[in-house]
Amino acid sequence: MLDRQTTMLDRLGIAAEVRPKGRMIPATPVGEIVAQGQAELGFQQLSELKPVKGIRIVGMLPESLQKVTPFSAGVVAYSRHPKAARSLIAYLASPRAYAIIRDSGLEPASQKVQP
Repeated sequence: MLDRQTTMLDRLGIAAEVRPKGRMIPATPVGEIVAQGQAELGFQQLSELKPVKGIRIVGMLPESLQKVTPFSAGVVAYSRHPKAARSLIAYLASPRAYAIIRDSGLEPASQKVQP
């Protein structure tokens, strides 16, 4: 298992019981493996689980176990539409996009980064 999974199981105090039953899923999204009945339980980013049909999302891991991945955006120097690109980035960084971002399973950034 990957280090972060081992750490999570250790922190939960269930490593000895769960590790022998677990397996890594290198290519197929974990939610699909669960939906196909090949596993009873899976852990993956909420944004990757939400679109999978045939599974039930039972909840989030405690905040102390969360691994946050920040996303950022930029406009390439040779963009043919730099103004439109900056407008899209500004919209995605604005409170107007928060509901859409949350609906996708992600969380908006807590602070606005200047483009």
